[in-house]
Amino acid sequence: MALFVSALFAFAFVVAIATVIGTLLPAKDRILRLLLRGPEWTIESLPPVRLTSRRGVIRQRSVTPAAQSLRAAA
Repeated sequence: MALFVSALFAFAFVVAIATVIGTLLPAKDRILRLLLRGPEWTIESLPPVRLTSRRGVIRQRSVTPAAQSLRAAA
């Protein structure tokens, strides 16, 4: 029984290693290029947002640089 468990573990280990190698090998050139040169494009910064909540529903509102008038509470 121990021999069967050992063989099963060895088979699972070989499958796992083969999966990792099979995943990384086709992308080898791209991985090396990213490691040597860094990312090829930059991510644009997201606009600032303010989270507001009314009746338990959270919404995003954009933050505008211009001042806005405040409404009086009813």
